Amino acid sequence: MTREWREYERTNTAVLSAYVQPIAERYLSRLAGGLKEKGLKGSPYIMQSNCGVDSLESVSKIPITMVESGPASGFWGAAELGKLIGEPNVLALDIGGTTAKCSLIEDGEVKIKTDYWIERDRTSAGYPIMVPVVDLVEIGNGGGSIAWVDDFGKLHVGPQSAGAMPGPAAYGRGGTNATTTDANLWLGRINRDYFCGGEVVADMASAETALSGVAGKLGVDATEAARGIIRIANNNMVNALKLVSLNRGHDPRDFTLVAFGGGGAMHGVALGQELGVKKVVVPAGASVFSAWGMMMSDLRRDYFVTRLAELTPGSAAGIEAIFAETEDRARAQFAAEGVAADKVRMLRYGKFRYQNQEHTTEVLIAEGAITDERLAEIQAAFHETYEREYTYRLSAPVEMVGIHLVASAEVGKLTMAKREATGTPSEAALKGHRDVDYALEGVARAAIYDGTKLEPGMTFSGPAIVEDPGTTVVIHPGNQVEIDGYGNIHIHL
Repeated sequence: MTREWREYERTNTAVLSAYVQPIAERYLSRLAGGLKEKGLKGSPYIMQSNCGVDSLESVSKIPITMVESGPASGFWGAAELGKLIGEPNVLALDIGGTTAKCSLIEDGEVKIKTDYWIERDRTSAGYPIMVPVVDLVEIGNGGGSIAWVDDFGKLHVGPQSAGAMPGPAAYGRGGTNATTTDANLWLGRINRDYFCGGEVVADMASAETALSGVAGKLGVDATEAARGIIRIANNNMVNALKLVSLNRGHDPRDFTLVAFGGGGAMHGVALGQELGVKKVVVPAGASVFSAWGMMMSDLRRDYFVTRLAELTPGSAAGIEAIFAETEDRARAQFAAEGVAADKVRMLRYGKFRYQNQEHTTEVLIAEGAITDERLAEIQAAFHETYEREYTYRLSAPVEMVGIHLVASAEVGKLTMAKREATGTPSEAALKGHRDVDYALEGVARAAIYDGTKLEPGMTFSGPAIVEDPGTTVVIHPGNQVEIDGYGNIHIHL
């Protein structure tokens, strides 16, 4: 199932996929049968960890390719949104109930890698798999992350989570631990009278008790403890964002932060200010943005072939032959599923390294046949990519270790209709005002806006809060806000 080097990783991938294959096949078969009974005429597509979808039949054979399909759909959505609004360079941040996940998108392309580890943490080596997975960093920080104080009096947030049951103390389901959600509620960042879109009555007494427990160990009051929880959570997430940007040679100031998930908009501005990004964009329907990303995905398959070749005169023909052979195989597979050859888009990547190195750096190869004249161009691209990531380059010979071919075809996407500015003043969406504690900037009287009433062209300034049934957007003092024609919230820092 994988045609790359590294025997242990290949074996591990095969074993893990075989382990889940019978269960996944039964589940997918029942899903297809149930949808057919409900009147679905076509066959459903299944989201993959490579930011594309694949046929149910194909996924049933190799289910390990679904391993990070949820986060992948969100990051693909961020890439598609970036193209839509003219922001091809995006730092994507997805904050849910238990985790925060982030990925970097450059020139509209999501980076895919094949050295991924499942269940890897500080105490477990985890399990390596060699399937195409979106390049992401994931940490245990979300709305349900538990705040705790260690034996040395130091405050921590996560990675333990209160989950959905019992959940944060404010859920009123018996939870006794203070969480990020409890801190946001206590500081007025979340509306206690509109908790979970008004579906849950916030148990502020339990939230106070939980926060006071943390505060007592720190020798402060509940409000100061809540501020500390927010600041620690934000710091953890900033470090994760740095791992996918600064640590890989990218300057966050060249990127736009797209924050989504139930908690992304609540922390996005604070994180963006810390990183110095151009602006923060909160997508329309941020709480279900990953589902939107799935609807924008293409039918996609990644092909890997290991083949050693030095980038010297005379080697171009052999490299071109490998790509051509793999492209023919991809077209044949697509044709067998009714996709015409002219509908299939190919992207070529090469896996290169300096001679005698162990690991490779992947480089996008521009369109066109590979000739001896183009080898210098490919080498230059490798040197540039390598230096950006590792801060230096070598004068050693460059060799190709293998190829990575991406074959994709559109199978039906949502078409987004842009609306013109309505001219409606932002006051039409104003619900009122309340005091909000911004943790670092202190308490400010914030304007509260109804997210369902925001119209294209509306503008306003922070401090402000936008309340949507699925999420809360925290806009800090001094931020300038505008609503675009697609309903996205642009926050200029």
